[in-house]
Order: sequence, then structure tokens, then C-alpha cells
Amino acid sequence: MNWEVPPAGFLGSEVDSACEAIMEANADWFSLAKSTNLLTMKIVQEALDKVQASSWSAEAVAVRLLLRAAGVYQGALLMTQRGMHVEGRIMARSLLEVSFSVGALTSAQSKYIQMLKDDHLKSRRNRFQTLQNQGHAKTPAERKVLQEAIESLSKSLDLISPKILAAMSPLEFQYYAYQCLSDESSHVSASSLEHHVNAYEERAYWEYKIGAGPPSEIAKTLFYVLYAMHPILIGVTEVLKFEQYNDEFNKILTDFDALPKSY
Repeated sequence: MNWEVPPAGFLGSEVDSACEAIMEANADWFSLAKSTNLLTMKIVQEALDKVQASSWSAEAVAVRLLLRAAGVYQGALLMTQRGMHVEGRIMARSLLEVSFSVGALTSAQSKYIQMLKDDHLKSRRNRFQTLQNQGHAKTPAERKVLQEAIESLSKSLDLISPKILAAMSPLEFQYYAYQCLSDESSHVSASSLEHHVNAYEERAYWEYKIGAGPPSEIAKTLFYVLYAMHPILIGVTEVLKFEQYNDEFNKILTDFDALPKSY
């Protein structure tokens, strides 16, 4: 069998013309996703206008988490509109990581901010250690500078673990979805590779699967994206004390709960 694909894949003009049909097939989900995006950007604008604080204050960290979430969320929607349901779920998993961070910020502010600082320093130490192990420092002077840089950073520091963040926050229940998304699409695994084949009769024969996901898969991806994004908005507005958005949140959450789900 020969498979024909657009020369530019998901970036081709053929996919441009299919976007409308993809969105129409899940009009309710995409409508809610659009409403969520508009609310997100209203909160972003107000946060940028009103939050002036030290860079390590809880409020400033919350705004930066919001900015990260907004970009990842919009990236997920752009992918899903083009039928890229697998890739959209990779972005959804990134949103869940932001969600755990926001949850930790709401429940253990000082501890979480210290974890951010430690994670940054530990990452630097690990990079210096890799340079040393790979022999990038060629001269004695370079090796001395690199060794001093390594020794200046405590090796007892820890990198941030999403599992630990989830356990610190009121959003621990989301960790199962995080695990599911890892299995489905976030890294190369036997399960994630199943997205690219159709197998029949206990794998007696199979064929490659390419192109946009069917409406059911698109809906499932949008579920995960919104499932991650809504708690981020709630947590950020809690930290920033933006109570004026409560009514809009309640409407969005009610609409989310009303949508049919089979997962």
C-alpha cells in the first residue's frame, strides 16, 4: 500500500482548508476553548498592568506561570485545530506541569519558590558537570574555572519533580492524567507509538496511520488541555486576588462539566 501525504505535512495548504471542518466537528469543545483563551488573555493583561513586585514574590511568580501557560495553551489549540491530536496532548502534559506549580504556589508559597531557586542552581551544576565529563575544558586554566564553578554549587540541591509538586498542591488528583499523557504521547514509548498504526486481529496485520485525528480524538485532546488550563487560571487569580473573574470562571466550569466525556 502507498500512503500519500501533503508535501508539507500538517503545515500544508490542504490542512489549512481542513481546519474549519475539524473545528465544526467539535464545535462545543472549540467554543469553550476559545472562551477560556479570551478569559486567559484578560487576566494576562490585568496582571501585566497591576502586578509590580519583586521577581521572587509569589505574585510575580504567578504572573510568569500564567504567561507560560497562556503560550502553551494557545500552542495546543493551534495544533489541535490542525488535527494534531497527539502533539496537542504533549502540550497538555506541559500545561499539567504548570498546573502543579500553580497548585504548589497556592498551598506552599515559600517552599515552592525555594524549590524554583534550587532547581535553577542544580540545573547549572549539572550542565557544568556535563561539560567537565565530556572534556570541553581543554586547558588547565579552563578546567580549574569549571571545577570552581561546580564546587560553588551544592550537589545536595534537588531538581523539581512534578510528582512532588502535585503532592504538595490541591491538584494531586491530576497526576493520573499526567501519567496517562506520558504513556500516550509525551515521550517515545510502545504506547505512544501506537498512535501511528492501525493494528488488526491481534496484530496479525497492521497499517500506518497518518493524518488528522478523528473527532473523538480531537475532543479527548481538548478535554486534557482544558482540564489542565482551568485550575491554572483559578490558582493564579487566587494568588493575585482577582476575585472579579469568579462569575466568568463559574460559567466556563459549568460548560466544561456539561460537555460529554467518555474518558
